[in-house]
Amino acid sequence: MPEYDPEQELGPKFTSALHNQAGQSDLQKTGLAREARRRVHRRRQTWSVAAGVVLVAAAIGGVWSFAGGESPVATSNSDSSGDSKAAAPNTAQGIAPSNESAVAGCPVDHPILTAPGPDALPAGTGLDLNTMVTGLRACRYGFAEGGTGLLGQESFNAATAQQVVNEIKVLPERNAKLPVFKCAPQVAKPSEAIVLRFETAAGIREIWVEYDGCQSAGFFTGTHTYGLFSAPLKLFMTGSVRPSGGTYLDALKDW
Repeated sequence: MPEYDPEQELGPKFTSALHNQAGQSDLQKTGLAREARRRVHRRRQTWSVAAGVVLVAAAIGGVWSFAGGESPVATSNSDSSGDSKAAAPNTAQGIAPSNESAVAGCPVDHPILTAPGPDALPAGTGLDLNTMVTGLRACRYGFAEGGTGLLGQESFNAATAQQVVNEIKVLPERNAKLPVFKCAPQVAKPSEAIVLRFETAAGIREIWVEYDGCQSAGFFTGTHTYGLFSAPLKLFMTGSVRPSGGTYLDALKDW
């Protein structure tokens, strides 16, 4: 019979204990790995959610801008509009005509082109010479074949316009120094005439000026006739409104 040795009994116990401890270490390692994988997966989920929120916010922002939110372009346009409005008074102070002057422009198809005579102004369009005027546009029209229509126009300020009226209103009905012409009907009609379009508080009012042909000559308001004299002619017969001559202008000599 072999001799009893206590160390032989402890050997298997130590071995078993070591195996148990190793098993527990493997379990612990396995648990830690599983926990690490779980945390990485949760972190990835968190990042995905955050990225989704950013994309949704960007999409909503884009839709808001497209639906009519304020944009830098709109603000710039508003600022430009304000600058244009601020610059408007400077334009009015320049040479360019005002809005009222634009309204007083020369019509291409004016009634004088088809009127039966120099005093046939449409009712209510003639100027009462006692009316204050604030501007003038002189319009020169041709009646000759090939030259019918608007030949030229010039604009004048309020002071000149009022001076023209003042010069006309003191004239007699006829200039006795002008000759009386006798001519055939086919050449009696003038080749051209001038329409003076005055700006007034009541709107545009006119005076027709005849200086060619052999029917009549003078300033016509529709209700009154004033003789043709040089003093008022010199004030507005300038630039494109100045004719090269005319039957009665040639007789005046100093126009």
